[in-house]
Amino acid sequence: MDKYNSKTSFQKWFSSINLNNLSEEAKNWMQQFNSYSKKLDFTTTIKVLLHAVYEELPSFREMDRSFMDRSLRQEIGIDSLCYSSLSRKIPEISQEVLMEIFAQLAQKVAKERPSSKTTSLQLVDSTTIPLNKTRFPWANFRKTKAGIKLHLNLCYLDKTNQYPEHFTITNAEEHDRNHFECLVDKTEATYVVDRGYFDYKLLDHLHNDGYFFVTRTKSNTTITVLEQIELVNPKTTDGQLISDQHVILGGGNNHVTERFRLVTVLTKGQRLLRIVTNRFDISPNEVADMYQARWQIELFFKHLKQNLAIKQLYSRSEQGAINQVILTLIATLLTYLVKIELNSVATLFQLKRSFHYLRFEPAEIWLERHRPG
Repeated sequence: MDKYNSKTSFQKWFSSINLNNLSEEAKNWMQQFNSYSKKLDFTTTIKVLLHAVYEELPSFREMDRSFMDRSLRQEIGIDSLCYSSLSRKIPEISQEVLMEIFAQLAQKVAKERPSSKTTSLQLVDSTTIPLNKTRFPWANFRKTKAGIKLHLNLCYLDKTNQYPEHFTITNAEEHDRNHFECLVDKTEATYVVDRGYFDYKLLDHLHNDGYFFVTRTKSNTTITVLEQIELVNPKTTDGQLISDQHVILGGGNNHVTERFRLVTVLTKGQRLLRIVTNRFDISPNEVADMYQARWQIELFFKHLKQNLAIKQLYSRSEQGAINQVILTLIATLLTYLVKIELNSVATLFQLKRSFHYLRFEPAEIWLERHRPG
């Protein structure tokens, strides 16, 4: 009897996707997609593309060349690949079906790692993927540059556990504020955002609809102090508390907000942060830590851009480009589900790096490298 079972690391990684559990509409679409495909049916196509984005293959031609690897041919189940056929396939893939797959994986994560008001944060921000204006004329951004923007809600559980929960993709010229409401759907959750989303009416809207928020004021924010709260422990993780106040924001010709809380922090780098929130039930130190956790979404964007194929888009079409970004987020969730199963403190990058060398080896070899203890 073999020491290891027959499942490879790639099969283990991909196995969290269950196409049989998708909606009837998705199944009907996949059936139609497959009826026009001799070799590249839907399952094979997304396996090829997920492998490509995760292995950072730069082009369809490189995907074609990668099939010189006998192990890859055996894993995917086809003997060869024509790059022109694949380039026609990616724009044809239904965005709705990919979004269903993403949602299915995100629900699996949420089931394994439940979040709540007291145990998690919702980090919301966006990142721009700059593109060539000539190659991507549909991606409106600036006069000399094109681009698309990923608007993301990253569920933050702790310093070693975060995962993408919701997202939208737009042209880069779209303002972040216009898509914020699309990412907010958990009442009593705490949404942490940078000052790019700061808006008096938005804060009132979130407060009155039962959402909590933590954000930073702008330099020209009008602040009226209603009450000064005594500081018990002025030390924070990244600096020192200056003040804890109850305030209203706005005035004059501007909208005046409800009563909020303003925590002022001087960071170790001597930056003065004025953090506004409607969380009155926690210490000012916790408010400061919540805002500092926002940095994790910046690190997540860095991971996407540096360690996966998201900056160099395969397809010039709008649908093909969007599909590639969705596939990149799906690949991230597949790795995070393995991390959860192992209860490992390894980063997504560490899991990905070992996967590169062991993807066609028995899954146990990959998993044992990251199992705690």
